[in-house]
Amino acid sequence: MEIDLVKLDSLVVKQAIRDVASKDENLSNQALSYFISDDFKKLAKRNHIDADMVRGAVGSLSAYPLLSRKKLANDMAKEIDAVWVKRVS
Repeated sequence: MEIDLVKLDSLVVKQAIRDVASKDENLSNQALSYFISDDFKKLAKRNHIDADMVRGAVGSLSAYPLLSRKKLANDMAKEIDAVWVKRVS
């Protein structure tokens, strides 16, 4: 059960990162807001993730041009799979 929750949490974060990279400005802004929400803080704490580090990376992501954001968002998603999910498998 714990592994399923970690996987679900990682999927939520990966989608939010991809949404930050969206060309839809409203969606991107909503995703950025998620990373400063209490929900994200709880998710980070539950998964022993440094919320400030993730916020910093996501904030930096939003400053790049669209094509670069898309590639970087996908790179970040791969890193989540490699580090976050793998450590509980």
